[in-house]
Amino acid sequence: MVVALLLLLLGAAIVLPLLDVLMGAVVVDHRPTLENLTAVFARPLFVRALANTLLSGVLVVGLGSLIAVPLAWLTVRYEFPGRRVLTTLGLLPLVVPPFVGAIAFQQILGREGMVNLFLLQRFGLSFPFMEGLRGVVLVQTLLYFPVIMVATAAALSGIDRALEEAAQMLGASGLRLHRRILLPLARRGYAAGALLTFIRVVDDLGTPLMLDYPTLLAPQAYVRVTTIGLADGEASVICAVLSALSLVALWLFTRALGRKELTSLGQSGKRSGVSLGAGGTAGAWALAALLLAPALLPQVGVLLLSVSREWGPTILPSAYTADHYREVLWRTPHYLWNTLRYAVLAACVDMVLGTVIAWLLLRGRTRGAGSLHALAIVPLAVPGVVLALGYLRMFHGWSLPGLGASLTSTWLVLVVVYAVG
Repeated sequence: MVVALLLLLLGAAIVLPLLDVLMGAVVVDHRPTLENLTAVFARPLFVRALANTLLSGVLVVGLGSLIAVPLAWLTVRYEFPGRRVLTTLGLLPLVVPPFVGAIAFQQILGREGMVNLFLLQRFGLSFPFMEGLRGVVLVQTLLYFPVIMVATAAALSGIDRALEEAAQMLGASGLRLHRRILLPLARRGYAAGALLTFIRVVDDLGTPLMLDYPTLLAPQAYVRVTTIGLADGEASVICAVLSALSLVALWLFTRALGRKELTSLGQSGKRSGVSLGAGGTAGAWALAALLLAPALLPQVGVLLLSVSREWGPTILPSAYTADHYREVLWRTPHYLWNTLRYAVLAACVDMVLGTVIAWLLLRGRTRGAGSLHALAIVPLAVPGVVLALGYLRMFHGWSLPGLGASLTSTWLVLVVVYAVG
């Protein structure tokens, strides 16, 4: 009974909006047709957006791995002073919303940002760090690499120490031990993190919009919906393609881990690392600083922006103020409290649903458990723009009993979408 109710609830919250988007893509005037599909794929702009989306996903995963894997290896395999601090610093980019990160990176690495102004004044040089797809990939790489780092670190921490000791007894050591034993054992965890990163890149709407680069699928869907309207069939086609890319990546993710590993992703097994001396500690921190310094730029940029009265075109703000904090905390606090209120409500909903679903899945054989498990992880792969379009199309005309208003015209829709997404 409980499983049936959960399936009904998740189906209404997840499946129905997605089906409505799909119907908008293949149904015109109450008849099935492929004219929207053929029209979209005939547009060079869509083809470029699709190619750029796939390319950015691959590039972000590849470049992010160059940062994430060494950091994961360093924090799991070695013991040195400040290791926990380093792990925390590596996770900081995850707390920055993509559009905020894009604004901060633009202020620091943009054409008139801190770095370019410094290079121009000192050396007469200027680099277009943030131009076009290059800027989008740069920002997404530095914001999303922690996903790969966490997954890889979890995989490395979970390697049975006995397997490593057995390999050493058989003569494997150094690079051979890492290449033949440890890396293959951590490969599935790394693959899971890479696929989750790919999903987040495909889903990302804020970064390309803030960097004024709309030639990606998510911005194209957003632009069409906001300029043409909810009934635009081509926007639904773009959203369907976005969902297909993410769902394929999610399927590969579940295949990479397997069901049992999927439920324990992020849990680190306890193991003792190799203790580093003073020289090793200095080397570890030097490597970490080299890898993390670019990724921590958004925090610096956001902090400086928050206290700047005037900034530009100068390397640092020419005047500072606390007025921005006073405006948010005392003059217009409802923006902050609304954000916290809706986020807490959505988190509570997710905690209750997640706990119940996990208990049902782990208790043993339960009819419908497979379907429940599949529905529960689908939101990982549903892009935000697709979910938003689905809710607007599906529930815009539905009046809630007792309120006399549709779901999409009340604050409840934010809680529902936050919880589902």
